[in-house]
Amino acid sequence: MQPTIVLVGAGIANASPQSLSAALEGCTTVVCRTLRHPGLSEAIAEIVEPGVPILSCDDLYDGATDFDELYPKIADRIVSLAKMTDDTRLAYVVPGSPAIGERSVQLLLKEPGITIEIGAGLGLIDYAALKLHWDPIDGLKIVDAIDLLDQLPTDSETLLVLQCFDPMIAREITAKVEERHGHVQMLHHLGQADEKVVDVVETSAELDLCDHLTSLFITNLTPLYGDLSSLIDVVHRLRVECPWDAEQTHRSLARHLLEEAHEVVQAIDDLELTDVVTATEEPTLVAHLEEELGDLLLQVLMHAEIASEVEDFDLASIARTLQTKLVRRHPHVFADVDVDSAEQVVANWETIKAEERRNSTRSQVPEALPAALRLQKSYRKLTGLGLTPEELIARIDASSTTDQSATNFALAALTALTQEIDLEETLRRAARLLEELIPG
Repeated sequence: MQPTIVLVGAGIANASPQSLSAALEGCTTVVCRTLRHPGLSEAIAEIVEPGVPILSCDDLYDGATDFDELYPKIADRIVSLAKMTDDTRLAYVVPGSPAIGERSVQLLLKEPGITIEIGAGLGLIDYAALKLHWDPIDGLKIVDAIDLLDQLPTDSETLLVLQCFDPMIAREITAKVEERHGHVQMLHHLGQADEKVVDVVETSAELDLCDHLTSLFITNLTPLYGDLSSLIDVVHRLRVECPWDAEQTHRSLARHLLEEAHEVVQAIDDLELTDVVTATEEPTLVAHLEEELGDLLLQVLMHAEIASEVEDFDLASIARTLQTKLVRRHPHVFADVDVDSAEQVVANWETIKAEERRNSTRSQVPEALPAALRLQKSYRKLTGLGLTPEELIARIDASSTTDQSATNFALAALTALTQEIDLEETLRRAARLLEELIPG
């Protein structure tokens, strides 16, 4: 026999006494996540059998510095109380639904050696659906307000945003939704005497009321990359209706890809390598970089469209492959690897790439790279294998049978690499200086 935790949703308002009483029947201890929700302590006290202690975790709220610290402490307390005896039957009462937005419950569900039962109660989702005349089966993503501060979802999901306890947070989220032409409703104190369900914009005075009993309901978000979908449609139409685009192949587009990549680099040079960029010039240079990046993106879309026509791959599979690679090569972000510096990130990256290449027949250094960049990549790979810069220079000097002046230049280039000079960037800067001396 093992202890039992009964998860009870006390509801956000006027939960059925009969359902709560049935859920709490036989429990030897009742622990409420908080007793500070309106009417909760009174409702529980009326239902709990005489002599059964009613505890809360409000003291943990008072002592915690953030929610990441708080919820594990709540779960630990519940587990400790439940394991006091093998026949303990403990009721853990949350104000809304134990299945929605309750991180402490998710932690309890992972705890071994404890039986979990689900109690009763009308939760926030149920109540909100009735108030909004909206069926959750049509799709819903439930998120914490803090998690939306960085970025809204990229698609047009319907969102129920919990924990909108601060007016500034609610306004910031609402402003982001307005940028995406979405619709926001504020759900405030549902089920209470001062209940409000109102449409809001960033400047709405109602948002000043936001507290721990406030949520936002967000619909009709314009997909973040909707313009990209339209562009994909344009490229598809070009392949069908434009004679020039229709006859292109991966090979015929290769030189255009190189040209567009170089034009992007040129646009970056114009923006960042110019000694003085005036306030009036900078927007023009930024717009030029944006345009050149668009031309480069077109090359990717064209190659994806060509490949999709013969079912080799498509833009979606390119994105999936890239996402998988980025996650795999950033274990310090997506896994449990610790790094202290950018140098460690690069070292891990090269180690992972080396592992990937064991089953690959591709050349380690692409031959199509510009000479300086090709030299630099080869140098980095060899030093990454443990060869010192001095050993590399000595080997080149000893094995060279070519013209000595060419060898001397190569050795000078290698020496520059040992000083962590970016050869490609340095040579482009030198070329730029020479070009400025050309008359006319």
